Amino acid sequence: MPFTFQSRRAAFQCVALGSIVLLSACGSGGRSSNITASGVERVSDGRVDVSLESESNLSVSDARVGLVAFATGINERKGQVVAVAGIADDPEVGDPVTEGTVTYSTRYNYIVLDNTSRSGNYISADQGSRRFVGRTTLTADYSEGTLTGTSSDLEVDGQISGQEVTGSVQVDYNVSGGIVGTKVLSGRMDTALNGQVGSTGVIATFHGTDSNSAIAGGLVGTAN
Repeated sequence: MPFTFQSRRAAFQCVALGSIVLLSACGSGGRSSNITASGVERVSDGRVDVSLESESNLSVSDARVGLVAFATGINERKGQVVAVAGIADDPEVGDPVTEGTVTYSTRYNYIVLDNTSRSGNYISADQGSRRFVGRTTLTADYSEGTLTGTSSDLEVDGQISGQEVTGSVQVDYNVSGGIVGTKVLSGRMDTALNGQVGSTGVIATFHGTDSNSAIAGGLVGTAN
């Protein structure tokens, strides 16, 4: 069952990775026309350094490479549900590579906000994540400047410039959400990929939105 608590600004109900509902004065002062938002934020103490109502946090990490954290919640002032991700300071991906191919055994996860709606002063969404951390193999073709890989729910299409990785990740999600996991959240979304890659590791965030959904996640792996 959801639990309820009172803040200085609003009363809302929250279930971690369940349903989020907010009652706020989002009808005044900076309310956005978009009800979903995503982006990259700084990471501090293993969590995304962002202040959101009804916030949930997850992360994936590799002791040899680094940590990616991601979070979802509500920006009360703008009346938006938000999904954000970030890489902890000083990841260790090794030396730059200029030619040949390297494969990386990679772990990933993400948080989904779905079925978002806003009516008057209320905004609500269902949120969920994979039950277990996903695993996939990514291949960096340094001669072609690409980073690619697929799994049951992730398709990575990245471009490498020096040690910087950009591009996209298509997330084909099918996860439990809603109050105590009573709903199935499913859909497909193209998200933006940002990170670093080198001789010993790869680490990156991905995030994106559509009209009523938002996703933030991360991937990290070591060279085989």
